[in-house]
Amino acid sequence: MIALKKTRLKIKKQVWFILGGLFILIILIMISMRIYNTYQYHQTNEYKLLEKGYTEDEIKLLENNLEDKEINALTNSDKDTFLISVLQDDYFIKENLNRYMNYHKDNEGLTTRECVSIVNTNTDYEYYSKDFDTNTRDDILLLVNKYYHLNKDYTPSDLVDINNKYYYGENHKIRSVAYDAFIDMWNHAYEDGIYLIINSSYRTFLEQQSVYDAYKDSRGTTYADSIAARPGYSEHQTGLSLDIFSKEHTTTANFKNSPAHIWLCDNAYKFGFIQRYEEDTEKLTGFAEEAWHWRYVGVDVATYLHEHDITFDEYYAYFINK
Repeated sequence: MIALKKTRLKIKKQVWFILGGLFILIILIMISMRIYNTYQYHQTNEYKLLEKGYTEDEIKLLENNLEDKEINALTNSDKDTFLISVLQDDYFIKENLNRYMNYHKDNEGLTTRECVSIVNTNTDYEYYSKDFDTNTRDDILLLVNKYYHLNKDYTPSDLVDINNKYYYGENHKIRSVAYDAFIDMWNHAYEDGIYLIINSSYRTFLEQQSVYDAYKDSRGTTYADSIAARPGYSEHQTGLSLDIFSKEHTTTANFKNSPAHIWLCDNAYKFGFIQRYEEDTEKLTGFAEEAWHWRYVGVDVATYLHEHDITFDEYYAYFINK
């Protein structure tokens, strides 16, 4: 009986010894797995980027926009704050990322928004060095500038004559949709004591060529390019642009800051018109400020541009051509 008890006690000790060994083994396995997993995590781009100072949200931004090899390259250098700011910009276009980065390298004094705007509008290239056909299917939102051109045969199908009540000089034409909006705008301006008057509207390719060649012949190509569009690259050929003055202020020299210009700046967007070439936007539009040049883009787009203070070129790149 005593021998049996000793045997049972011995078995119990062995069981507890085995169980203890298993417990220790399990603990060791768990510790080993934790060490291994930690080691594995430390090899990931996420960990390495966190170590470089990127936040979790910034890492997600990188993962959504970069290839794995590009992200891996970031782990070998200091945090790229410009890259993050580009990816967070309201008008970031993924296809332009390399151009943003390259342009920033050569122009480090510019802000992120400036770099994004310049690249989106193609003005990181020399004017006229990139040549795209204007997409006329964009209708009232088609783009014509020093990179997008109309064919010499392009003529809007809905041109109408402008009543001589609204212009001086020779006969004028404009697209009907823009004409209706202009008349509505004219009437509201008149009620406020402003008499708007047109001195330039639709021009054919050949008419624009005459304008451009006159400047070129008198003062050379550089001057001509600074003041007039080359034929095919003029908004006037779209039938959507008007040069607007007032009865009291009829020249380019005295129109800016006139009551009529102030009224247009405050109200034209309500009727679908924008001042196409504004102050301090020459780099993006290709032209110095023209207080008299107004383009019809429709009320919705004109209102967006007015509220967000961007050029039509920027809007086109992000919302239409993207």
